[in-house]
Amino acid sequence: MVFNDFFNTQLFEAWVAQFLIKELKPGQIVMMDNASFHKSQKTRKLFESARCSFFYHIIHLI
Repeated sequence: MVFNDFFNTQLFEAWVAQFLIKELKPGQIVMMDNASFHKSQKTRKLFESARCSFFYHIIHLI
């Protein structure tokens, strides 16, 4: 999926709830960058309800 516009917490939560969660299996790990819209309580609860782990990775550009 390519998104060519602004992105915020509400859009990310909706995408996780409507698309990503349906594809995840219990025990899978979701890696995300450190963007602020990745860090909402709702997003955390969605991943926990799917019994998935999630981590934030700081991306270093060289």
